Amino acid sequence: MQRILLTILSGITLGVLGTYALNISHIFIPLSYQAHFWLLSGLMLVNLFLILAAVRQLAIKDKYRKAHLRQVMRFIRAKLHDKEKRFKSVFDITSLGMATVDLDGRLREVNPSFCELLGYKLQDMQALNFFHLVESKNVNELQICIQRLIDNDIKSYQAEQQWFRKNGEAVWVTYLLTLIRNDKNQPAYFILQIQNITMQKKAEERLRHMAYHDHLTGLANRNKLEQCISHILATARRHKQSFALLFLDLDRFKNINDTVGHDAGDLLLQVIAERLKNSVRETDMVARLGGDEFVLLITDVKKTESVALIAQKILDSVRQVVTINGQEIYITTSVGLSIFPHDGQNMQALMKNADLALYRAKEQGRNNYQFYTVEMTGKAQEKLALQNTLGHALAKEEFLLYYQPKMELKTRRITGVEVLLRWKNKTYSTISPSEIIALAEETGFIIPISEWVLKSACQQLKAWHDMGLTSLTLSLNCTARQFKQSTFVDNLTSVIKESGVRPELIEIEIVESVIMQDTENALRVLEALKDLGIQIAIDDFGTGYWSLSNLRRLSIDKIKIDKSFIKSITKDEMSSSLVSATIAMANKLGIKSIAEGVETREQYDILAREGCTEIQGYYLTQPLSPDLMTAFLNHPIPDAETINKDEFTN
Repeated sequence: MQRILLTILSGITLGVLGTYALNISHIFIPLSYQAHFWLLSGLMLVNLFLILAAVRQLAIKDKYRKAHLRQVMRFIRAKLHDKEKRFKSVFDITSLGMATVDLDGRLREVNPSFCELLGYKLQDMQALNFFHLVESKNVNELQICIQRLIDNDIKSYQAEQQWFRKNGEAVWVTYLLTLIRNDKNQPAYFILQIQNITMQKKAEERLRHMAYHDHLTGLANRNKLEQCISHILATARRHKQSFALLFLDLDRFKNINDTVGHDAGDLLLQVIAERLKNSVRETDMVARLGGDEFVLLITDVKKTESVALIAQKILDSVRQVVTINGQEIYITTSVGLSIFPHDGQNMQALMKNADLALYRAKEQGRNNYQFYTVEMTGKAQEKLALQNTLGHALAKEEFLLYYQPKMELKTRRITGVEVLLRWKNKTYSTISPSEIIALAEETGFIIPISEWVLKSACQQLKAWHDMGLTSLTLSLNCTARQFKQSTFVDNLTSVIKESGVRPELIEIEIVESVIMQDTENALRVLEALKDLGIQIAIDDFGTGYWSLSNLRRLSIDKIKIDKSFIKSITKDEMSSSLVSATIAMANKLGIKSIAEGVETREQYDILAREGCTEIQGYYLTQPLSPDLMTAFLNHPIPDAETINKDEFTN
């Protein structure tokens, strides 16, 4: 192209220079006018031929150039069409909702996914305004961000919001808004992309709910409770308000699980949870900590009396019968209460003090409520000190064994002894044996203590047998925690074999309430003991729930009539009748009857007349140490009234 233009310019230049040369040549070279004319004409003709040749060459080149340009344009258009077709395919089939939006919010192109997500037809969508899809509470934020897009402060705007479909159904979407500018860098339109995240939001909500709610009852859990208490504490401090914390659990709930099964127990918890919610206001909170433990927060407490009314309402509501799988279930609850700010300044203090009050409610017989008092903390500290001392008593050899004899009324001879635990400690010299056992049972110390009692008592019984008292039996009390031990029978068997005592001379005494806590397991353990030849006695018979069907299921050897009945046998006709009926039933079933707490000759005579098998109590002697018990066993007893008790109690 450059060569062609150069040829044309050269021709023009040559023509101009040639003409100029001819015009001045006559000065130096004389020529005729005709010669000059023809020479000039020839020169111009040559110049013209050169220009025409150059122009023709230029035209040929331009023709090829235009043809090439047309080919390139066709190629570009084909490529653009292919790209547009591909984009259209992606635009139509993508699951992502896409649309172009005018600056005023009117929707232009809308893909099928966008229409499907919001439930509109295409023509309906194109009549909508994007700003109308956004909830009114979010419009202000959207307008601010659009202005920032226009001002080039941000490249795009992304948000998660709740939109509504044509049918009114709410959907959660995440959308991305991008501004497109024209070739003059002016705002032209927006590209809008939206994605349905409703399922993701629901999953997040379920996880959030699980993190803060109990899965069984739907109540708030400990995490939610702590969060709520923090908020209530801040509000109460700021406005100088009070609120109450109620800590409760269901009385003897384990018996329900053991009797009707855990599935029924779960249904019962759900019913109780609903009753608790109905007992308080919507501004209050009910939480389940686990098992059968619940906590209630009563906000804005003006008077303590109002909290007491709520606590009583809860007791009355829980006490109502519940029918599950056609079976009626009765249950009660105990409640401990603490009040902010008097009973604690934080959650830990309020929970601890409400728990102390709950423990007091249990001590008071259950099915009642108790407010926290400062004295409860003092008692709790005393109890903790007692527990610590008790925990070291075994290692310090502070425990002693005493024995109380049993006499057979028909033969008036000592047939056996019951082993009793005593604690020799100056600080706690006044604590009763029953308190020692209860505390040891509660803390778990009862297991090592019971093992020591069993070994020591069996060794003492073997010593008496070696003295010639070969028919003497040994009675041992068994606690609930021992019965729950999977190794209880094996441990007992091992100790008996090691001591050399015959199993049939060992009696295991168990109270009715222990059996009722887990009847099936207790009966299995008792059957295993019977198979070993060990005798079984039901202690405190008549004070619990032992039924005749259980007597029939298990061959009980003895029943011990509680001393509360023996004490009233000479004064109360009802007690006398109950004792008489119990002895008659035992004799009819071939079961031995033992009267506990016999203290007078009058009681002795009545029991002998009714046919009671054995007696024990202060009428014979107080519990004795091993040495005094040995002396007592060697003392001849021709008749009960001839016993000189003072000889063995000094």
